[in-house]
This record gives sequence, structure tokens and C-alpha cells, in this order.
Amino acid sequence: MQCKLRKTTQFLNPWIFALAFLAACTQNSSVNSNRIVVIQPSQGHCQYTIAPANFQTLESYREMRGKVGRVLYSSNNLDRNFDILKTGLGLKPVDTDFVNFGDALMPANLDTLFAASLYFSVEVGYLLAKSIDPAIDLSVVIPNLSDTRIVHHAKRLSNTNNSQKEIFDNAEYLSIARTGLPTLNYFFSYPTQQIREIPLGLNLGVMNHEFSHLIFQHLFYEPGIKRNLEVGTDKPTLNTLAALDEGMADYFGFLATKDPGYFLCSFPQENRDLSLPKSFSPQVISRIESSSGEYFDSHEGGAVWASIQYEIGQTLGNHQLVGKSLLKLMSNILECPNTVRGNTLNFNFGDLARCHQSILSTNSQAQSVARQIYLKYLGSYGAGL
Repeated sequence: MQCKLRKTTQFLNPWIFALAFLAACTQNSSVNSNRIVVIQPSQGHCQYTIAPANFQTLESYREMRGKVGRVLYSSNNLDRNFDILKTGLGLKPVDTDFVNFGDALMPANLDTLFAASLYFSVEVGYLLAKSIDPAIDLSVVIPNLSDTRIVHHAKRLSNTNNSQKEIFDNAEYLSIARTGLPTLNYFFSYPTQQIREIPLGLNLGVMNHEFSHLIFQHLFYEPGIKRNLEVGTDKPTLNTLAALDEGMADYFGFLATKDPGYFLCSFPQENRDLSLPKSFSPQVISRIESSSGEYFDSHEGGAVWASIQYEIGQTLGNHQLVGKSLLKLMSNILECPNTVRGNTLNFNFGDLARCHQSILSTNSQAQSVARQIYLKYLGSYGAGL
């Protein structure tokens, strides 16, 4: 017997129905404990399905723990219990429950389904980076990668207009430096209230967007901190870095899903479709270079950067090459003469484009295509390119 179910809208109730539907199809056979039913993209824009996936890094399916971290939760608000975040102690394992489904394990309830899907999405990010550039094994770059906390149904606060509100409808990567110890990495999946499509924590593209922040943290920020690099003020370096981080993350979310509009699966009204061309217009540049940062939105500049990378990949017919060059750029920012002088970082998006072209210099076609597309969308940042 084969049972298939697809889902595109109205999130919660259909998944409850789906679990009952799949349970009715359960067969008795030899079960592979690393093959688990999860929520994952299927072919087409914003098409998701519940289907078995092969987990490659899992060490304990009952604890949802393995090479890329462990799924945990806390009934406490973590900002009001900050010692939990500082130490990572006090988070609890998800109470998982599985039944046999053919040769796979099927979550018997929504919490288990969500926990397995969260771990799967982080594993996809790890394997994606390794497949793009085999020289980058994040379990080596990040010695404590397996100590990563993937927090299901996290409770935290946001500070808005001098008031604190609990965070909903969001996902986040957070790194916490610990004196004398490796950085502690977190992924948070916050509760869903308003989203009627795919909650951010279960949107594979969004979670891989967050995973890219972890990559950038450990290829750029951690080495830069160890070198005591300073951030100059001659150019909008801080705002450029924030936007670049978001843009890299948007692009890697696409690489994970092959859907340039993956963000719209959760927020249909956002201007985050990579396939729609965007440019560094005078207005966007002005907001990036705003000294006060009052009108600056890192996601806006990031969306422009991501759409440029998407067009480069589409024109070349090789997103793998673009992804590998961007992984290289993350670390090369610390070495490129266009971005660092002596002990000081000073750059804008034009300088980053020059550094990126240098990385692509071993492929004359890719370098030429990148230059043409940068000139098309960089605006005044493209002067002298």
C-alpha cells in the first residue's frame, strides 16, 4: 500500500488529519531508525508534503540528537531565565513518540513531527554546505556543532518601543560567547499565531536561511573577533555587513529548497522572491548609509544582494558554483584588499562585488557574467567596477 498526501495551505488541522491518514497506512516491516517521516518541500512553489526522509547525522531519534545538534524546549521564557541561554542548561528534550510506517518511523503526534522536521532542516543546511564545498566541514569549523540547541516552540521576548512582547511567527539563530568555552549556538522556532501557510520553523528555506547565519558567524565573525579586527567608519561597513548576512541567508535558503519564492510560503506579501530583480537604488543606498540607522532594514539590502546572486546563478546555469564562491567570500572578506586594510574593515557592496569577482577569476565566464549583473543592479556602488 502507498499513501501520499500533499499540503499547501491552512497549516495545523490538515497536518493532524495527515498523521491519522498515515497511521491508517502503517505496515509492519523492518524499520530503519534513520528514516523518519517529516514535513519537507515537494516539487513546485510552496508545495510541502509529509514523507519519509533519510537522516544522515542522527545519533538518537528518540532524543532528536546528532551531529548538528539537539532539539529541546523550555516551558520558561528564556529571556527571563537568561542563565539557561548562557549555559544551555535547563532546556528539556522533546517527549517524542513514533510508530512504524513501512521501513520508516512516523511521528505519532504534532510535537514529534515538528521536532523531527526541525532537526531535518538543520541537517539539510549542514549537508548542503558540505556538498557545495567539500573542503568546508562545519563539524570541524565548529568543534561544538553537536552541542547546538534547536529550540522547539521557544519562548522569548522582543523589545519594541520600550515594551516587551513575546515573540511569535518567527525563527532565529543566536550565538552566545562564553568565556573560555566555545560559542554556544541556538536555533529558535517560535510559536505560530498569525501565519496561515507554513510556520517559519517548518519552512525549510527559512530554517536554512537561519543556518546560513551560523555559517557566516563561524567563517567570518569568529575569526575576525580572534584577530581583533576593527570596523571602520569611512564606509557603511556595519550596515553593509548586516545586509550581506541577510542576503547570503536568503540565497542559501533558496539553494536548500530550489524555490526562489520560499519565503513567500510563510509571508506572501514580503518582497523576498529571489527571482524578482532588485537593485541598489539611491533610496536603498541612502538607507544603508544612514548614520543613525533609523531607516535601515538589513533585509531590504539583503534581498537585493540575494536576487543578484540568483540571477548570476540562473545566467550561468550553475547555482552550485555561485554558492561555493559565496562560502569563500564569507571568509575572504577578512583578507580581500577591497574590504580590509591593515586591521580595519571598511567596505560597501561595491567592494564586496569586487572581492566576489576576484574569487570567480578562475572561471572567466562566471567572472564576466557576475560583472555584467553587478553593473546592472549595484547603482552607484558599481562605479569603477
